[in-house]
Amino acid sequence: MDLLDDFFKFIKTMPLSLDNGNRTLLAVSGGLDSIVMAHLFHKAKLPFAIAHCNFQLREQESDGDERFVQKIALGFEVPFFVKRFETSTYAEENGCSIQMAARELRYAWFSEIATENGFDFIAVAQHLNDAVETALLNFVRGTGLSGLIGIRPAPLGSEKGVIRPLLFASRHDILEYSRIHEITWQEDSSNASDDYARNFVRHHVVPKLEALNPNFLRTAERNMGRIGDAKDNLTFLLNNWLEPAGHASSESDNKTTVSVEIKKIAQLPSPQQALVQFLKPYGFDTEKARQLAENLDHVGLELHSDKGFSVLIDRTKMLISAMTGQAIAPPTLPIQADDLMIRLPDGSRLFLMEVADQEFPVNASTDTQSIVLNAEKLKFPLHLRHWQPGDSFQPLGMGGKSQKLQDFFTNQKLSRFEKEAVWLLVNGNDEVVWLLGWRMDERFKLHLSTNKALKINWIK
Repeated sequence: MDLLDDFFKFIKTMPLSLDNGNRTLLAVSGGLDSIVMAHLFHKAKLPFAIAHCNFQLREQESDGDERFVQKIALGFEVPFFVKRFETSTYAEENGCSIQMAARELRYAWFSEIATENGFDFIAVAQHLNDAVETALLNFVRGTGLSGLIGIRPAPLGSEKGVIRPLLFASRHDILEYSRIHEITWQEDSSNASDDYARNFVRHHVVPKLEALNPNFLRTAERNMGRIGDAKDNLTFLLNNWLEPAGHASSESDNKTTVSVEIKKIAQLPSPQQALVQFLKPYGFDTEKARQLAENLDHVGLELHSDKGFSVLIDRTKMLISAMTGQAIAPPTLPIQADDLMIRLPDGSRLFLMEVADQEFPVNASTDTQSIVLNAEKLKFPLHLRHWQPGDSFQPLGMGGKSQKLQDFFTNQKLSRFEKEAVWLLVNGNDEVVWLLGWRMDERFKLHLSTNKALKINWIK
């Protein structure tokens, strides 16, 4: 197997092209997989940089990994980014595991680097073994079709921009490539422990499955592909069968509601499985899908999701809508002048940083994920909230002309649900400063006379 040739073939099958001048930030731990990934990018002459996280969990070993990766970056003559994290403290303060803390910290930092330095992708070195192990773990813990697919190579969900260009290769393939090219790496001592569920699957479960089928990994790869195809087909067929329709509740309340005929749900061989699939984008879990499937004749049953949607069993239809009303309105989040990071209910975050005048970037305010604004115009506390009827702002680039947010959303062809998901950053006097992901307000752009600026990154 020629890993480099297969690498070229694989990246050409991905929805996003890596070989047309796009720049990629490689997440390199110093282990075998990430070092080989960096070697392949170098051999393929693809533009890249290296980022390394020092989680300070293994004392001198962690510091040794950092020095090793820096040496690799110097050898390849590519930019090198490194950051040390107080991982244990973060995990304790946020009530999460060390693994989850490390994941949150690294992806937030990777996204920040990519935004600030113009990288198109963030590449992580997960390979075929990782994908199979993930599918097995999901199967043991309980999952739907999505969990049985394992890991996809292209960007998904909250990891927008993250790619996995080694998913075609097994760990054996990668190890053999390192032997042929005499590549050295740093071995993480925690990889030998069975304390983590993934390591138990890796050390004990997969070898036994390979004893039954020596070609187990490739068989699992084909099976995961078939499951992925089946899921895509199911989604397509389900939407065509249910024929969800949108309509306004009334002339006075323009809330859009998606409706599905209950009799069409009931005619399906497995209404519960269909509802799990259909309602997942609205934030409804398997248990709520089960409750709905078992109570399709229960007129008036209403359930709410964590994403702010409600589903109601009406006489002949199931109605899905974004929740409104004082009691269930999305929260308003205050931002104080000394805040550095704000976590939003959807899991995304805002990072705030003062910018020295000599570092004021040109045209940074046109970015949809990162803005630099005139801090002299801000009145703290700022607030994050969703839009309300009557909201207006002065979209950047329109010369100070005011526009209602309702009209702006209409011009952008946003559905009602999409409108209600947009976050607004508002000034202390309730002026709209920024529609996150869309447009900032003309009144807060930088001028030649600006002496104080604030940079805000929105990391999903």
